[in-house]
Amino acid sequence: MDADAKALSLVVRFPADLALSDIDADLHGFYHPETGHVLVLPADKTVAGCINLTSGNKSLGLQATPHQGGWRFSANGRSCEARAYNLDVDLSSRNAGLLETAAMRECGVIVCGCGSVGSLAALDLARSGVGRFLLIDDDILSIENLCRHQCGLADVGRFKAQAVADRIRLINPLAEVQVHNATIERLDPVVIKNFSNSVNSQSKNQPALLLAAADSRRADRYGAQLAVQLNLAFLSIGLWERAFAGEIFYWYPEAPMPCYGCAFGKLNPDLAKQTKQARRYYSNETKSEQINFQPGIAIDISYVVQVALKLAIDLLNRNSPCHIKRLLGHLSQYTLVCNSNDHQLGGDAAEIFSHPLQVTNSIQVEYVQKCTTCGWDS
Repeated sequence: MDADAKALSLVVRFPADLALSDIDADLHGFYHPETGHVLVLPADKTVAGCINLTSGNKSLGLQATPHQGGWRFSANGRSCEARAYNLDVDLSSRNAGLLETAAMRECGVIVCGCGSVGSLAALDLARSGVGRFLLIDDDILSIENLCRHQCGLADVGRFKAQAVADRIRLINPLAEVQVHNATIERLDPVVIKNFSNSVNSQSKNQPALLLAAADSRRADRYGAQLAVQLNLAFLSIGLWERAFAGEIFYWYPEAPMPCYGCAFGKLNPDLAKQTKQARRYYSNETKSEQINFQPGIAIDISYVVQVALKLAIDLLNRNSPCHIKRLLGHLSQYTLVCNSNDHQLGGDAAEIFSHPLQVTNSIQVEYVQKCTTCGWDS
């Protein structure tokens, strides 16, 4: 055993439902010699970065033996303090009274785009207790992404969706996470249909949410069409130039409201050439250099996303009579969120905001005759 382990009385946190069959194979989890703490994961929930605690770390050599209806742990023959935990309960214990934690576990979110917006949204929803995710993105994480992305150097070169999935499991190993390294347009719609059906079959009150966080309004509109067809709530989050502002759009099937296609269907998809109303940032790194702006720093992106995620929580729980709505019903369907109204950041478009941190509540979206997304026709 290493010097730090000898100096400390090891504390082993283990699953309360640990079974004899679980210890027949090696135990896996995390060991922190500087604090003397060991976390044993459930037998079938190994996650990125965990180690073999039994034979993979010879300085630890963790062993579990039955003792008075519970478990006794030793490390290389030295007795450890054992503390049981209930992963299903303890993970969301600090959310109790703030969210219906049992209901949140049944919620499902389809995240289309796992970049700076989607990665933050997915991880914060996981922290809020969402138990099911379908992650869609065909892009690969690069070093240049790290100043805005939730993943780190160890994930560079990986598919963004795969990297975000591992981060979700590090927050909640019980989460069900499906990954598809593709764009939503190239993904078989049956995948999304099956996911939403699975969510709905578990809980009628917590239908799935399609969260559009891609870098293409065309992709968002396609996602909105799927949401209409599958009766899914829809939420789109986007950033404008340099993230001086962002936009949020939501829709859900039970309410009489125009869809995303009604709002943006007539806009030219090449938004880099649009002005004012259509200046949402949708581009790649190459284009951003050509048009001489960056999509913004992480802090500004985060502000817009956090406002949107309050709506996401409301949309996921909109059918629950016990849920206290945070923003749904208070914000307009199409909402602009301002980080800075300084002309140096936003150019002429910044003039529409009267002050920094402004959240608009006055923009009205109108139905479009024979909309190809929702099919509305008066």
